[in-house]
Amino acid sequence: MYSVSPRDTERYHLRLLLLHAPGGCSFEELKTVDNEICQTFMDAAKRRGLLCDGTEHERCIVEAVIFQMPSQLRTLFCVMLLHCNPSNPIDLWNLFKTNMPDNFMRHFDAKTAEAMVFYDIEAMLAEQGRSFSDFGIPIPSVFCPLQSKSINKEEELRFGQKMYETLNEAHCLEVAKILGAYHRRSATTASCFFIDGPGGTGKTYLYNTLCHLFRGQGVSVLTVAWTRIAANLLSEGRTVHSRFKLPVPLLETSTSSIRPNTKEVDTIGKTDVVIWDEAPMAPSYALKAADILLRDIMNISVPFGGKIMVLGGDFRQVLPVVRFANRSQLVAASLKSS
Repeated sequence: MYSVSPRDTERYHLRLLLLHAPGGCSFEELKTVDNEICQTFMDAAKRRGLLCDGTEHERCIVEAVIFQMPSQLRTLFCVMLLHCNPSNPIDLWNLFKTNMPDNFMRHFDAKTAEAMVFYDIEAMLAEQGRSFSDFGIPIPSVFCPLQSKSINKEEELRFGQKMYETLNEAHCLEVAKILGAYHRRSATTASCFFIDGPGGTGKTYLYNTLCHLFRGQGVSVLTVAWTRIAANLLSEGRTVHSRFKLPVPLLETSTSSIRPNTKEVDTIGKTDVVIWDEAPMAPSYALKAADILLRDIMNISVPFGGKIMVLGGDFRQVLPVVRFANRSQLVAASLKSS
């Protein structure tokens, strides 16, 4: 039996009627319900009680709102539009759009955050060759920062230089080394730095200084940290699991779930520098998984795909968490054993 996507509306409902309305010898008979001919196969399926109404999708999102993060709600809404063929997507959007922008509302007003949600979901739909306009959902009138991906190099460089002037001598030397390594880089070599220092010595400030200086020179930088709290302190920071799509729990055999020809591959492929905070907290196999991913994306065997890696953290604080491990097992799982 052939399958039909719900996106192919009429054909999908024709198949549904053929399965549940025996004895139909023509299209007109299939559309006839209670001696009345319906306009479409979808209407006929509704009249026969073969379709659920929109309340099923509403109940799904109501339940998801309780325990899912805003980004997961946006993904769920995208999946519903693509694969579930909701009967009234505009009503569904109007009902739940206020539950999806919590992580945007820390920095923007409600209207702008709502627009950012729209364009974030629009980007997901675009990956599947669809858009909100296909479902009759109008474009918001508010300007959205997500629409503009360009970086103001002059502003980034000015801000980076201003931060650089406030660094101490040791930090200035580290910044100079890393910037110099980038300008001397080649496709067959890799450079890896480790910024060590106790808490409160300005490591995060140093990372952000590097970010602004690099971006001011047109260099693409990714900033990651092992925990969400530390990632929030970095310029455009994300957790290692989120950026490199590492599984939870992370095992010695784990690999990234990023697939070829996705926007994640495109973003990482264009990156020149990776800054990784809280590296000592990460198990050695997290770094190994990231290394394998970068090599695969860049299609070279050079460590980290030839990118500049800036690791940082404090070995005096928390080591990798390994359940029921003894001291030797903790040391074996640490970054120094990678």
